[in-house]
Amino acid sequence: MFHVSERMGNEQTIDEQTIGKNIRTLRKAAGLTLTRTAEEADLTKSALSKIETGHSSPPIATLLRIARVLHVPLTRFFTTDQINPPHVLTRRGHAQDVPMRGSQFGYSYQALCLGKGDKRVEPFLLTIRPDDPEGTFHHEGQEFIYMLSGKMIFTVNNDELILQAGDSLYFDSHYLHRTRVIGREEARFLCIFI
Repeated sequence: MFHVSERMGNEQTIDEQTIGKNIRTLRKAAGLTLTRTAEEADLTKSALSKIETGHSSPPIATLLRIARVLHVPLTRFFTTDQINPPHVLTRRGHAQDVPMRGSQFGYSYQALCLGKGDKRVEPFLLTIRPDDPEGTFHHEGQEFIYMLSGKMIFTVNNDELILQAGDSLYFDSHYLHRTRVIGREEARFLCIFI
């Protein structure tokens, strides 16, 4: 389940059915069929149908491909309020936990501005604990990482990079990339999907 804070401070839960409904609504508004959207997003019609009906929780790479086909920012899938405010302020301690593919490894993704609908980037605060297994990812786009605390080995393609507080990394995310915490302190970093 996804927890999204509305502008008035009320908590609202967003589940897979809501995300699927948003995707279906956006697809229909774009005048696209299920078949065409699935083909352009490199999915089967059945897989997209399961996502739209809330019977599947897809990884970030899949959601990014669907968003690209629909010409919308990823956040449009996670919001019930489609109004696009001029700004979104997320106060310390009020970022919203959002399950992503890395969540299966125990990683914590906190969305830093879900309420803004026309973003070109998706900023998250990621936390990886020392006992979380190594995650392996690849998807369209690019990523920017800024380390806040902890230390980790971040592998892009075959290059192993040691990142610690104050380090930043920008890379093409279609390359296979992996994360592994070094030491006993959790790694916390700003991650921006572009």
